[in-house]
Amino acid sequence: MKTHRFLLLLSLLALPMLVTSCGGKQSTVKMRKELMQRDAALATADAEWEKKQARAAQAGQHDIPLPRLEAMGEMALQSRDYETAMMNFIEILKHQPGRQDIRYKIGVIFFLTGQFELAQKQFALVLMQAPEMLQAHEALGMVHLEQKKYPLAIEEFQRVLHQDPRRTKARHLLGIAYLEAGQTQRAISELTRALALEPGNVNSLTTLGQAYLKKNDYTRALAPLKKAQALAPQDAKANRLLGMALAGLKRYPEALEAFMKAGDEAQAYNNLGVYFFRDGQYEEAAKCFQRALDLRSTFYQEAKANLQRALEKLRLAQKDS
Repeated sequence: MKTHRFLLLLSLLALPMLVTSCGGKQSTVKMRKELMQRDAALATADAEWEKKQARAAQAGQHDIPLPRLEAMGEMALQSRDYETAMMNFIEILKHQPGRQDIRYKIGVIFFLTGQFELAQKQFALVLMQAPEMLQAHEALGMVHLEQKKYPLAIEEFQRVLHQDPRRTKARHLLGIAYLEAGQTQRAISELTRALALEPGNVNSLTTLGQAYLKKNDYTRALAPLKKAQALAPQDAKANRLLGMALAGLKRYPEALEAFMKAGDEAQAYNNLGVYFFRDGQYEEAAKCFQRALDLRSTFYQEAKANLQRALEKLRLAQKDS
């Protein structure tokens, strides 16, 4: 394909040289006519070549046994080659329309590529034929989460847990759905249950810490976040949330250390400055914001705005004293 288009480009680039070598009105008109005919011939040849390629690909796919197509689709899915995976799975469905497991994978590809409406349709079709397929209910719930349809997401995860109360993934997702819906205490309850089933689940630990942070309960947030960091020292979310909990408890040096593990140094100082500002320590806040800007002069506008606010608060405080 690329070679063909490259040769076509070379032939088109050569045409202006032919035009400039001809003189006179009659020669120019004749040459224009020849150019138009040549362009039309090239376009036709290009279209025919595309058709041949499509037919060859289709014929080749038809000749591949279905188990081989499925294996190729799985490998493509694992390597995030979603287009190839989709092509293979669709071909399987043409021959085996009852394969709900394959339709589920097509829905997963739509979900991973951000096509949530199409994913929802595929998962709904799966559940019409296989309502007992719990992973399809979970996937449909995740689509609803992405669409911010929290009551529908909660309903799907509850349906799964009604069938299998020990399904950790569904319990974790239900906790997230409650948290996003603003039902923080329910989120804490579900995430605690999820951790009783799987104590070392880093995602559940960090989400539980996040739920406590929403309630400004920094002390209770600390334990799950410290455990998450111990299990996954490089996890950016765990370190960022841990920094927030430590800063909320006014343990600023430890908070800075956690923030630094979550991102770059400039971001860490900006985050710490926010907590100094909230605590009324405007001089320390200004130092942090200035440090962030010194580390990265092109730091985003938020740090500059934060510095200006801190300096203004500091000026007013000095004026009143």
